[in-house]
Amino acid sequence: MMPSHWAASIRRVLGATLVVIAVAGESPAAAQGAEPADRALLVVLDVSGSMNEEVPGGVKRDLARQGLLRTFEMLTEGTLTGLRLLGQGSSADECAASIGALDFAPFARSNWETALDAVTWDGATPLVYSMRAALDDLRQANAVRREMLIIGDGEETCGEDPVGVAREEARDIRIHTISLGEEISHQLAGIALVTNGTYARAFDETTFDEATAGTIPTDERAAPTGPTAGDAGLAPSRLEVILDVSNSMWGQVDGRAKIELAREALGGALADFPADVPVGLRAYGHRVSFEDKAGGCVDTERLLAPASGNAPEVVALARSLTPRGQTPIARSLEAAGADLRAEGGATVILLVSDGVESCGGNPEAVAAELRASGLQVVLHTVGLGVSPDEGEALAALAEAGGGTYFDAPNADDLIKGVTTAVQSSTEFVLQQDTVAAFPRDVVRVRGGEAVADAEILEPGTFSFIEHMFRQERYFAVRGQPGETLSLRGMVSSLAIGRTRAGVVTYQAFPNMMIGQRVDADGERLRGGNLLVRGDMGTWVEMELQVDDDGLARFRLGRPLGSVHRDMIFSVVR
Repeated sequence: MMPSHWAASIRRVLGATLVVIAVAGESPAAAQGAEPADRALLVVLDVSGSMNEEVPGGVKRDLARQGLLRTFEMLTEGTLTGLRLLGQGSSADECAASIGALDFAPFARSNWETALDAVTWDGATPLVYSMRAALDDLRQANAVRREMLIIGDGEETCGEDPVGVAREEARDIRIHTISLGEEISHQLAGIALVTNGTYARAFDETTFDEATAGTIPTDERAAPTGPTAGDAGLAPSRLEVILDVSNSMWGQVDGRAKIELAREALGGALADFPADVPVGLRAYGHRVSFEDKAGGCVDTERLLAPASGNAPEVVALARSLTPRGQTPIARSLEAAGADLRAEGGATVILLVSDGVESCGGNPEAVAAELRASGLQVVLHTVGLGVSPDEGEALAALAEAGGGTYFDAPNADDLIKGVTTAVQSSTEFVLQQDTVAAFPRDVVRVRGGEAVADAEILEPGTFSFIEHMFRQERYFAVRGQPGETLSLRGMVSSLAIGRTRAGVVTYQAFPNMMIGQRVDADGERLRGGNLLVRGDMGTWVEMELQVDDDGLARFRLGRPLGSVHRDMIFSVVR
């Protein structure tokens, strides 16, 4: 379950937690004579000590383990799965610690559970060594398509360059990456970028499921139907608030009605709610009097379907409701599940209640059934001034729903609990980072050390032959005098350094590069600056004008820094 506190510093942070899986293009079968499987899916699980740390959704190793087992049970037929451990093996050298734990075979949960039970969770993070071994494993697999996915922060601990290695050696294998937590992992984003994979972040079960939705082929994802069908894939994740408006919400907490406090708590929690995260509202007990139990036990209504920008309307609707009736929690969860099945996507449900089921239903069983059915749903509960027994029931309900129970015995705790639940379950539920398409047909060039020796290029896309340390390289492109071209630069590598002994070191953050338009004497021209920096995949552009002699000249590098040879630039006519 998700811990009951929320730290603002937890946004994209995670230790060196990795699970690795690769997606490749079509390849010939590895074994002669045998009919190849449709896909081979290799998981390389980081078993470093940081896997024992907590993220908002629980302990990292548990989140990865449970999420993978849950997803693999829905794999499409014809998919082979295998497991390689990153950071655990027979070698005494921690930078060569990697071992195959399961050979490629159709997924069998018991085999995976046995293999994962044997993990010691105390290794290092030899990402590059393990990635190379995984690529070798995949190329031996008898499958038409071979796939890989990395889950964690990708922090290589053995001095290698995971992004550079992925670019040079993955070739036809696409590597998808997921980082657990709030901090963006530039290493994982870079690996995904240079192999044309996808990158996403996850911090609990819902976001983990969403992150794998585009990378792991499951029966549900293979052939979507109804409202979820189409090229866009799964519907976006959203938050659905279920508000208790039963008669007991007139009860007092700290001298104020519970319904008043619930409205206030929702208003505060949704005040800064991300506009791009859909949110909706369901209520129960608001239409039928408490005395009419039969009618009150079917009184649940979706007042507002989840949509982006809905937060103010949710708050306004909550303020308009008057407590009247029963507490049909089970029926409300069933209705919410029906909505989810019809609309698709992942949903975080937040139930704010001052009591337990009053209509004979079994909310805990309903929540468990929703999750067992394969729906992407997490249920959090907030108890408003409830008794110990009622609190235990709401906590059990949250546990069955894969979420967290927030106890609110007083007004302050209520506001804090609702705010925490809303923030922790929704602020990053849509955090799938768009990774730019990596250019094809990239040509490596050297460039001239002086403007007189500028390397003449045709329009195209380029990288460098070697790293540059406090250096700049000169280039030129032919064109018609007065013609305007475009010079673009892409962040596509890790930052580098160099020791006094000349050893190149690789950092955990992106590289940067400076471009300048120059004249025939090498003097910088006004307005001709290009600063290439930001997250992996960021493109920056500037105009490049052709001089009277038919050449547009520019230089790239960093006179006071270093530029990785894998940084990308292009000239477009």
